Amino acid sequence: MKKYLMAGLLGLALAGPASATLQLSALINGILFNCQDQAACDTNLLVGQMSLANVTLGGVDIFGSSQVQTIGSTNFLNTSSFQIVNHNLFAVQIELAISGTGFLGPVAFYSASGSGTWQNAHGSNIAISYYGDPANGQGADTPNDLPGILLANFADAAVGPADSFAFNTSGAFGGPNPFSMSLGTSGTLAAWNGAAGTEPTLVGRNQTIITTQVPEPGTLALMGLALLAFGVIRKVKH
Repeated sequence: MKKYLMAGLLGLALAGPASATLQLSALINGILFNCQDQAACDTNLLVGQMSLANVTLGGVDIFGSSQVQTIGSTNFLNTSSFQIVNHNLFAVQIELAISGTGFLGPVAFYSASGSGTWQNAHGSNIAISYYGDPANGQGADTPNDLPGILLANFADAAVGPADSFAFNTSGAFGGPNPFSMSLGTSGTLAAWNGAAGTEPTLVGRNQTIITTQVPEPGTLALMGLALLAFGVIRKVKH
């Protein structure tokens, strides 16, 4: 009986919500695209993992796009695109928002990172941003829908035929339970010169924000009670 009581207390201390909303909104060369986790546009059947089929929007190819939301003692929101290729003879604008709700708090800190490689993309630029919302607002209804507090941002411009960027930071964020996080990207992909194989390309762009749950006093009390029960059981056995 005591064994089952302790297991139940630990379960209450560590349990979290079953699911939450993960969604994307993008504006690529003037064409709007939206997708939600588990919608017809999502080729990944797992909740919290959204993958998009290869798509061409306004002469821009997007290959290997995926988004992941994990909720728990460690929360993270990630987006990546294997390749974004401009087939237009003019520069194109790209704007993108990713958002997830229902992350477990409270949290006190965040870590953020972003990286990518430019190929034949001299003059292209990108700005990436990271948001946390204590009000648990749903973002990415539109490509610039990024609710909450701006936690960090970073910008880069491509120089030469091959270039890359990388960004890492961390800081304070007082997210309660629950809270939401959003990722924003905007920029310009340079014009193609028309020669085959020289299309301006952004390769392997990744963007991640991570928070770690801080146990609430009530949770700590439950865990302490479970440990106390464990100590009583050991004492009785001896």
